[in-house]
Amino acid sequence: MSAHEPRFCIDCVLKKDLALMASPELTTDAEMPVRMAVETAKAWEPGTELKVVFLDGHPEVQARVEEVASQWPQHANLSLDFGNHPEADIRISFELPGSWSYLGLDAHSIAPDRPTMNYGWLEPGLADAEYLRVVLHEFGHALGAIHEHQNPAVGIPWDREAVYAHYAGPPNLWDKKTVDVNVFQKYSADRTQHTEFDPHSIMLYPVPNELTVGDFEVGWNSSLSDLDREFIGVLYPAEPSDPSRLPTDGTRVSGDIGAHGEEDTYWFEVTERGRYVVETHGDADVVMALFGPDDPKERIARDDDSGRDRNAKIGMPLEPGRYQLRVWHYWPRKTGSYEISVGRS
Repeated sequence: MSAHEPRFCIDCVLKKDLALMASPELTTDAEMPVRMAVETAKAWEPGTELKVVFLDGHPEVQARVEEVASQWPQHANLSLDFGNHPEADIRISFELPGSWSYLGLDAHSIAPDRPTMNYGWLEPGLADAEYLRVVLHEFGHALGAIHEHQNPAVGIPWDREAVYAHYAGPPNLWDKKTVDVNVFQKYSADRTQHTEFDPHSIMLYPVPNELTVGDFEVGWNSSLSDLDREFIGVLYPAEPSDPSRLPTDGTRVSGDIGAHGEEDTYWFEVTERGRYVVETHGDADVVMALFGPDDPKERIARDDDSGRDRNAKIGMPLEPGRYQLRVWHYWPRKTGSYEISVGRS
C-alpha cells in the first residue's frame, strides 16, 4: 500500500443521526478546516473508566494497539482498562474490512457481541508510524471526535468529480452516496464543538492535491498535536478541587479564565422547585455545563451561545438539591473575564 494513498476510515454513524448531519454541498470558501471537532452529545462523562476488550487478533498487534491508545488518557480525565471484560464499552476486532470506530457513547447502542472498533489492515510487521496514525485516530472517534473534514466549519475545496472517481476504484469501490456520507457530508453546527484550524490534528486524514481544486493538500499526521492534547483536556477536565458557591438571587459573580484550557467550577443550592436561569455575561466566549442534582457527574444541560452576545445560558425547571456548574472558554487557547448569575425566572 502506497504511503501517499489517501485513506479514510469508514464513518460509523447511527441511522437515527444521519438526518441530523448537514447535506453535502459544494463549497468554494477559503480553506478553513477546523481542528478536532467533537460531537458533544457523544462525549463520555469526565472521569469515566472505559473498559476495552479485544474480540480477536494477534497478541503482538493487540499489545501495540493498547500501547498507542494509552496516549489519549495522559491528556484527559478518562482511563482505558484493557482486559477480558464481558460488558466492555469498546470492543475491538481485526477481522472486518477497513478501519473504523463508533463515536463515543454510540458504542453503547451496538449489540454486545459486535465490535465497536475495527482495524482491518494492522499486522505485526507494520511500522510504528502506521500504528500511531490509525490507532490514535480511531480512539479519537471512540472519545467522540469526528472526522476533521466533516467539521461544520470546514472549507476544503474538493474536486468532487475527482473524489467520486478515486473512491469508485479499489480498494474502496464506493458509490456516490457512500462518498457523500464519508467525505462531503458535514455534521450540523449545533451538535459539535470545534476550534481553530490545526493541520497537524490526528483527526485530519491526508487530503491529496489531486483531489482538490487549486493548491490545497494535507499530509499524513501520525501523532497527537499540541492542540489535540489541549482540547481533549478541556473536553474531559480534571475534577475541580474548590468549587465556588453562587447565590440564586440573580447576583452576578465575577469569573476569569486565566490560563489556556482552564475550567472554572461553581455550585448553588436550590431549596424550592422552580424554573431557574443560569447565564454568563461579558465578552469572553465561554461554554457552560450544568450537573446535578446532588451528583457532580450527572450532566443535565450544556450550552454555548444561547445568551446575549455569544454568552452561555441555561433555563430549565430544577428540583431541590445541590447543582454544579463548569465554565470553560470555547477556544482552548484563549482566556478572558466574565460574570455568571443564577436566578428564578
